[in-house]
Amino acid sequence: MAKEKAEGSQDAGTTDDDALRCTVCEHRISERAYRIEMQGAHEHTFVNPGGFAYRIGCFAAAPGCAHTGPTEAAFSWFPGWSWQVAPCAKCRSHVGWIYRLAGQQFHGLILDRLR
Repeated sequence: MAKEKAEGSQDAGTTDDDALRCTVCEHRISERAYRIEMQGAHEHTFVNPGGFAYRIGCFAAAPGCAHTGPTEAAFSWFPGWSWQVAPCAKCRSHVGWIYRLAGQQFHGLILDRLR
């Protein structure tokens, strides 16, 4: 699991206050305790090749996500890491991406699609 710097040592999933939920269906996507830093920050703003801007947060795990579509290396916001779309496992709304590199992984979740 990718862990440049974990932000918190509490046990993930201990309280509902830590839950980060899909704004569409309220499905539990991740936990605040899973926040990590990648490239020196937890939060990043990126623009995809289509011109859409996303404000994402990096998380060590997002058990409420599914993974769909091909794994891509092109246009990765994290050089060297491949990515795959990560929709909500319940409603299938797009909530982020999973990034993988040499057996490690983390999720980049779209912050305005979580509550």
